[in-house]
Amino acid sequence: MLRAMLYTPVLAAVLAGGTSAHAQSSPRQLKPVEIKSEPVKDSFTVAAVGDIIYLRPMLKTIERRSPDMLQILRSADITVGNLETTVLDLRTFKGSPQAESGGTWMLADPKIIDDLQAMGFDVVTDANNHATDWGVEGLTTTLDLLDRAGITHAGAGPTVSAARQPGYADLSFGRVGVVAATSTFTPMSRASDALGAVNGRPGVNAIRTQQIGLVNPDDLAVLKRFTGTSGDKPVELGQLKFRAASAATVPMQLDYDADPRDIAANLLAVRLAKENGNFVMFSLHNHEFGAELDMPATFAVQLAHQVIDAGADMFIGHGPHVLRGIEIYKGKPIFYSLGNFAMMNNSLDVGPSDIFEQFNVDPRSTTLPEVLTARNAQVFAAAEYFESVIPVTCFTNGKLAEILLYPLDLGTTSSGSSHGVPAMADAVVGRRILQRLRRLSEPFGTKISIEGNIGHIKAPGAGHCGAAKGYAG
Repeated sequence: MLRAMLYTPVLAAVLAGGTSAHAQSSPRQLKPVEIKSEPVKDSFTVAAVGDIIYLRPMLKTIERRSPDMLQILRSADITVGNLETTVLDLRTFKGSPQAESGGTWMLADPKIIDDLQAMGFDVVTDANNHATDWGVEGLTTTLDLLDRAGITHAGAGPTVSAARQPGYADLSFGRVGVVAATSTFTPMSRASDALGAVNGRPGVNAIRTQQIGLVNPDDLAVLKRFTGTSGDKPVELGQLKFRAASAATVPMQLDYDADPRDIAANLLAVRLAKENGNFVMFSLHNHEFGAELDMPATFAVQLAHQVIDAGADMFIGHGPHVLRGIEIYKGKPIFYSLGNFAMMNNSLDVGPSDIFEQFNVDPRSTTLPEVLTARNAQVFAAAEYFESVIPVTCFTNGKLAEILLYPLDLGTTSSGSSHGVPAMADAVVGRRILQRLRRLSEPFGTKISIEGNIGHIKAPGAGHCGAAKGYAG
């Protein structure tokens, strides 16, 4: 029997004095096999939040102020958000702040990782414009702390291939894969792969975009004559590109073309996550917008559809710090932006001298919170920056049944250390948030009903999944 097993065609050729079969044949061509993921058969819930700019441990305060919010986060089968800060201890950190930040040099106490874990977060994404505020050393430190805590993360890594690699969370109902990307990033934060003797560059999974100006046809004709452009090609004027807007009278608006190489690589990562998991979430951090800040850019809508077509079960957007609409595409939820979960950037104790230089302020006579609060009063003055929701998405037999929308108030009327800290919104603020989200979702054909202080999006024919335990709305 053993002799028969060893007597292969290659061995036969050698024994006969002939040439090896390996030497005679060309490299073997493997035909890829389509892999169908095992669908989730159980019922489960997903709680999602937007940007987590949570910089100091405040769990005891939050437990006292908003235990119902924590109950919502902890009750879900999986809870996910975008960690938009660097986490490190300056007493032991060997790196330095970078010359260019994502807007503010975000810096969080390492103890916040324990807080996030205690709040119920299973997964965080790291692809955003603040990932390398403190260099690749700060990014690496943050990822190491998440690994030690056992919190699944995605969107950043030692190379771009690693940053695009799905993160996986093994849960009772199945294996969840997460792919995270950002279209808003600083130039030095984009990861790259190694090539030959050149090392890879740590950073984020970036989707590069080209800004396009949309102008009315008459103005485009002038630009074409000025630049000598013919045909349907975009008009290029220096680093700027222009295309015709659909409406003749529209003022110039911005659009974006996403790099097809980055899109293709991310769709492949989604496919991988679906093949090796049961449920896939795709996260996109994007500041780019459509006609208004609370409207997604065209490329983000296209990407949301593409990732779902590639196998994703949910698209979670964030970045503009305001809510955007919700779409149900092919039975899968798309949250174009969940705004903020925490917005504590005004409460930094320390930061680089660059912050003070930017605003021509003397650090010997001014505190950092004073500078940031004054800046925020200009940039983030509107209440919408501090109003959000926690959507809890209920799935039955792997299919969308209902989305419950719980409104959040991040201290719209508070100041100092309370500003930017999340809590459940009261009835007045909550209704305002839900009505705004309903208006933003209408263009996508999504209907939101408001019952008490909870918004509801119900799939046709699906049952009611019920409010979170301990929260009546």
